[in-house]
Amino acid sequence: MASPQCCANPPTLNPIGGEGKVVESFGGIKAYVAGAAESKAAVVLISDVFGFEAPNLRKIADKVASSGYFVVVPDFLHGDPLVPESTEKPFQMWIKEHGPDKAFEEAKPIIAALKEKGVSSIGAVGYCWGAKVVVELAKAHEIQAAVMCHPSFVTVDDMKEVKCPIAILGAEIDRMSPPEVVKQFEQVLSSKSGIGHFVKIFPGVEHGWTVRYKNDDAAAVKSAEEALADMIDWFNKNLKGCDPAPAAAREEKRVEERLEVGSRMASPQCCANPPTLNPAGGEGKVVDSFGGIKAYVSGAAESKAAVVLVSDVFGFEAPNLRKIADKVASSGYFVVVPDFLHGDPFVRENTERPIEVWIKDHGADKGFEEAKPVIAALKEKGVSSIGAAGYCWGAEIDHMSPPEVVKQFEQVLSSKSEIGHFVKIFPGVEHGWTVRYKDDDAAAVKSAEEALADMIDWFNKNLK
Repeated sequence: MASPQCCANPPTLNPIGGEGKVVESFGGIKAYVAGAAESKAAVVLISDVFGFEAPNLRKIADKVASSGYFVVVPDFLHGDPLVPESTEKPFQMWIKEHGPDKAFEEAKPIIAALKEKGVSSIGAVGYCWGAKVVVELAKAHEIQAAVMCHPSFVTVDDMKEVKCPIAILGAEIDRMSPPEVVKQFEQVLSSKSGIGHFVKIFPGVEHGWTVRYKNDDAAAVKSAEEALADMIDWFNKNLKGCDPAPAAAREEKRVEERLEVGSRMASPQCCANPPTLNPAGGEGKVVDSFGGIKAYVSGAAESKAAVVLVSDVFGFEAPNLRKIADKVASSGYFVVVPDFLHGDPFVRENTERPIEVWIKDHGADKGFEEAKPVIAALKEKGVSSIGAAGYCWGAEIDHMSPPEVVKQFEQVLSSKSEIGHFVKIFPGVEHGWTVRYKDDDAAAVKSAEEALADMIDWFNKNLK
């Protein structure tokens, strides 16, 4: 990739360019955004080595946005674009800090953030370096449509694993992905009958032409505009063409499930012995954003093993929950307790908002989606093994998951020989006992400590 083509015609960067705006954090990454925020279809533009401040890239973002998409251009280079004339940091050194694999991991929280804001179909386009990030997203089925422009680092093996419709816009004069390689990509895609594809090699243009053309070169501008039109057509076909009915049906089912859960959670057990919340409690600290979520964190930040504690309906400020977090941390884990309730824990005495109403705003499916960026942030900081513990949202006396249901869980797990499991029903305790025990109830405290010890032993066995 150190080919002169890759770094030819570097743009004059402009941090305030474009019709959109720069936001400090979108999925945890600084980004340029454009278009209608309420759009249900989004496109992520991934730059070449010159980064998200390139004027032509922002022009493309604005034009895609004008077609009805919400567009995000993340700063995956973190303010450190390639400077071709830098002798202190040549390309071979720069790329070690900015591998596409790193950007692929950072893209996941952005995808999650788009879904969180209601986007139902997501496409991604990558230029040169960014094309490798896009093909990884396509392989992981994180997106519904992909476009690669004059790709670098992409291989035939990558094409074999693509799981969504993909367009490849290549250049006739390209040492990174010459026409014969692009044609090999097409052959592989043609053999995958279930994967829609579009491949086009533009005559007379060089690698990088779609985004690094010279404005005074009429032929180059025309070719770049043709590529942009092809790209937008591809997204229109594969993103806007998605039938919204299945998504609507899925959402209706989710609502029904939340109502069913809310009905079951209306049991007095679920909301018994609510804690007195303490935002300043614990030996750790509260951070405003971990994976885009406010969280309580505790333990050694450099630990390679982490545990995510997911609260019950009373949220991340519950004192006993933070005690548990600190004890798990003292066993060598970095612990994160996210505020998935966003400062809105259940208030039992609020008659205007009973659990059946509250749960509509706080379904576990929403917490699941928000957990993905938290997991990604842990991986980004070097954590190699991650565990999670969730409370409520088995005990012997439990209307939510009575012993007979827990035993059914165990039977299913026992039939899956490859999945390790440990099931224990604690005698004489009620639903919620591990985190909502009363401090003056010695038996309850002892039982909760036993459960905590079992949990830490389980993590020690499977994470360390």
